[in-house]
Amino acid sequence: MSAPSHPLRRKDRALEEAEAMGLLQEAEWGVLASVDEAGWPYTVPVNHAVVNGALIIHGATVGHKLANIAFNPKVSYCVVTQAESLPLELATRYASVIVFGWAELLTDEGERREALRALGLRFAPGQPGLVDAEIDKHLFRTAVLRILVERVTGKARA
Repeated sequence: MSAPSHPLRRKDRALEEAEAMGLLQEAEWGVLASVDEAGWPYTVPVNHAVVNGALIIHGATVGHKLANIAFNPKVSYCVVTQAESLPLELATRYASVIVFGWAELLTDEGERREALRALGLRFAPGQPGLVDAEIDKHLFRTAVLRILVERVTGKARA
């Protein structure tokens, strides 16, 4: 079953897919949404990296996020950038991106290390030694998720 495709109400604010992916790469964090076995939605803020068109996130090896994904790997991820209140217009300037995709837990150690390295270097550019040392220290207690992007949408109010 493919990701939902609701028509955008404000088509004048729609972004092209490439522009939306660019904003996703620039955003420092986003909110991951999943659903548990009882049907309850769960959202959690996380940081991410975009690697080969997929999102990489990390976290603990147990918890609500992983339990939900084990039950149902369909997820949504949302980022908002360039947010600025415009009080005299009762509006907000923003750019946002919503991703629909499938989350998978990486189990191969080489893939996990590579994904964590990309994530680490995104937030500590030019510090490969530091990033590699942290991965060596914490890999055993770190889950790494790859979100395969099925659909991405973006919109902005300039």
